[in-house]
Amino acid sequence: MKPTTHPTTVDVADLPPVVRWSRALRALARVMANPEETDQVLVFSNLANAGRHRSDRLNYFYDDPRGARLFAEKRTLDSKTVDLDALEQLPEGTLGHAYAKFMKAHGLTPDVFDGSPDDVHDERVAYVIQRMRQTHDLWHVVTHCETDPAGEIALQAFTFAQVKAPSSAILAALGTLRTLRFTRDVFRDARALYRRGLTAQPLVLFPWEDHWSTPLTEVRRLLGLPEVPRLTGGYTAELLQQAA
Repeated sequence: MKPTTHPTTVDVADLPPVVRWSRALRALARVMANPEETDQVLVFSNLANAGRHRSDRLNYFYDDPRGARLFAEKRTLDSKTVDLDALEQLPEGTLGHAYAKFMKAHGLTPDVFDGSPDDVHDERVAYVIQRMRQTHDLWHVVTHCETDPAGEIALQAFTFAQVKAPSSAILAALGTLRTLRFTRDVFRDARALYRRGLTAQPLVLFPWEDHWSTPLTEVRRLLGLPEVPRLTGGYTAELLQQAA
C-alpha cells in the first residue's frame, strides 16, 4: 500500500475542533434518524476519533509487534483477498465457514470497505481505520452479536472497551438511550459486552487471515471470549418498526 495523496480533501485531524465536531454531530444526527446510513457512521467515527488522544490509540496498535506486523505485511480483508465461496467450503465450525455464512446471510460482501478513508492522510492512521472497518463483521462473528440495533449497540460497547474510541462510546450510549423505551435488554447487553471487551484479548491485533481453518471455538478461546456465547441482539429491529 503506497502513501496516498488527497489534494482535494482536508485531513480530519487538521480541522479546527469546532468544525470537526459540528460535522460529526450532523453525521450523528443522520445516524440516529436512520441507523441504516452506515456511510454516516463512518463519517461520524472518523471525525469523532480524530481528537488529541488518537495518537494513544495509534501507539497501542503499532507498539505491539502484532500490529506492526499487520501493517508491514499490509494485511487487508477486501474483495481482492477474501473469497467467500471458498471460505464457505471450509469445514463447518471453522472461522472461515462461519464468517462466510454470516456475510451471506446478512447480504454483506468484503467490497464494502475496499480502500482506505480519503479524509485521513497519515498512512499509519488510515491503515488502523481500514483494518477496524474490514474486520468489523468478524467481531460480530466471534462475539455472536447480531446486526440489528441491539447487536450493533452491544458491539460498540465492546469496541469502546477494547480501543477507547470516542465514537463507539457515543454510539453505544445514544443507541441504548434511544431503545430503552422499548426494552431494557439493550442496556443489559451493552453492559455485558462492555465488560467482556475489557477482559478479552485485543481483537484489532488478531491475524484473522491465519485462522480461517481454525475452529471458531478455538479462535474465541484464543481471544479470551466464551467458546459458545449466547446470541446478543436480534430483537430490536422489529420493535423499532412497530413503533415507527
